Amino acid sequence: MAAAAVQIKNFAFAPASQTVAAGQTVTWTNDDSTDHTVTADDNSFDSGRLAPGKTFTHTFATAGTYAYHCAIHPNMTGTVVAR
Repeated sequence: MAAAAVQIKNFAFAPASQTVAAGQTVTWTNDDSTDHTVTADDNSFDSGRLAPGKTFTHTFATAGTYAYHCAIHPNMTGTVVAR
């Protein structure tokens, strides 16, 4: 199963909502000019600071809806739905 991709650019996650199969991996790539994080609202995953050009990968083993945000820029939000 191929990894799903989310781009971090212009202070936003694109796409803002990503649907994947349970067990699938999502890779976030920071294509912005500043550091960002990928932090689950429930703290179940956290990338730490991602410098420009860096990536973070997380596997969503269990079906559910996972809301996340950038801890540095809290107005940046996204959701992964694992089915």
